[in-house]
Amino acid sequence: MEELEYTIERTAEPEEATQKFLWGKLREYSLSKLNRPDHASSEFFAITFKENGQIIAGALCYCYFKGLNLQLLWVEEKKRGNSLGKKLLSLVEEEALKLGARLVFLYSFGFQAPKFYLKYGYKQFGIIEDFPEGFNCYFLHKKLNHPS
Repeated sequence: MEELEYTIERTAEPEEATQKFLWGKLREYSLSKLNRPDHASSEFFAITFKENGQIIAGALCYCYFKGLNLQLLWVEEKKRGNSLGKKLLSLVEEEALKLGARLVFLYSFGFQAPKFYLKYGYKQFGIIEDFPEGFNCYFLHKKLNHPS
């Protein structure tokens, strides 16, 4: 067997082109195994609420394989308790439905908002105990009901 020559590089804050290349290659491989043309679309997007031009709440989402990965949902601390989180989550779910997603999935640390998601119909399907130390990491999902 021929010995390969290569270099190894660790990059902090990788360029967008590097990220797109790597995600694209993983996606290409995954789609070849799924053999499902209806799973080919993907989209990375944000939904933000602004006040005086400043972001006061937002979500980052990646929709693929007919599922939406809610990567983060954040509301400015001073604005919490005004239903912004509920409104934002509702908009995320609406967008997921528009994109053909059948479910939303995410993780939340115990000091963040797992109870918030449970309150709005999410189900816990996994946990990493004591991560980070002294807390747990909860994995949650919600199946979406497509309008008839």
